[in-house]
Amino acid sequence: MLAAAANATVLRVFFSVLLVLILAVGFFVLQNRKKFFTHTGDASDSYASADLRRWRVILVWIHAVIITTLMIFEV
Repeated sequence: MLAAAANATVLRVFFSVLLVLILAVGFFVLQNRKKFFTHTGDASDSYASADLRRWRVILVWIHAVIITTLMIFEV
C-alpha cells in the first residue's frame, strides 16, 4: 500500500511539472504569435490558412492542458 501511494505522488509531481511546461510553452507561443502565425505573403498562403494554423495550435494546446490536469487528479 505504501508503494502505491509513493507511485501516485511521483506521478502527480510528474504531471504537475508537465502541466507547468505546457502552460509555459503556451504563453511563449501567445507572446510570439505574430511571428509564428502571420500571413507570409506567398502565393500559396492566405489569411485564412494563417488563421487555421493558429487555431489548430490553440486547440491542441487546450486539449493538452485539460488532459494533463485530469491526469493530476486521476492518479
